Amino acid sequence: MTNNKKPTDTENKTPWLELGEQREDVFIKEVAPKLQLEAEQNPRKKDDPTAIDMIVNGAPADLKTQETPFFTSGKTYDLPPQYTVTFNKNDHQRYKTKENVELYFWVRWRDETEGYGVEVDEMEGVWKIDHSTVTRWIAEGDTPLHQYRRRQGDTENARSSYLLDLREMEHLGYFVEPGVDK
Repeated sequence: MTNNKKPTDTENKTPWLELGEQREDVFIKEVAPKLQLEAEQNPRKKDDPTAIDMIVNGAPADLKTQETPFFTSGKTYDLPPQYTVTFNKNDHQRYKTKENVELYFWVRWRDETEGYGVEVDEMEGVWKIDHSTVTRWIAEGDTPLHQYRRRQGDTENARSSYLLDLREMEHLGYFVEPGVDK
C-alpha cells in the first residue's frame, strides 16, 4: 500500500514529518475508502502544518501511523507489544485546546516484527479512539507515560509518549490479521 522507505535516525524529525504526510495521503486515498470512511485533508493544514490532519466523516481527526512495535512494552510496562501504540504527550497537550479530535491509529507491523529479543506477528489494521477517552485514561492513571532517554532536553522531538492498548479502541478493520496472514 505504501512505499516502505523509512528514515533511520529517530532523532531527526523532518524526514519523519515528510513520511507522515506521505502516509496521510495514502490513508485518505486508499485506506479510508476500504473502511467506508470519508476522509479528506483538513483544508487549514495548507496554511498551518500543525493543524489537525484530516476531516473524517465530518469530524476533526488525526492520523497516527505506527510501523515499529514498542518491543519492550511487555517487559517494562506489562503491555503486549503486539497491541501497544504510542501517543506523544505533546500531541495530547495540543489536542486539549481543540474540539474533540478522533485519533486513527494505522498500525503496520510488516517490516519490523522482531526487536530486543521480542517477536510480534505481522499485522496491519486501523483503530479509532476519541481524544476525550484518552484524556480520561490519562487522568485516571490508566496509561503509562514512557520517557525517551535520548530525547531529554530535546526541543524538537517528543520527549515522552503515553502507551495505549489497541484492544481498548474501536477496531475498524484488518488488512493483515495477526497470526493469520503470513
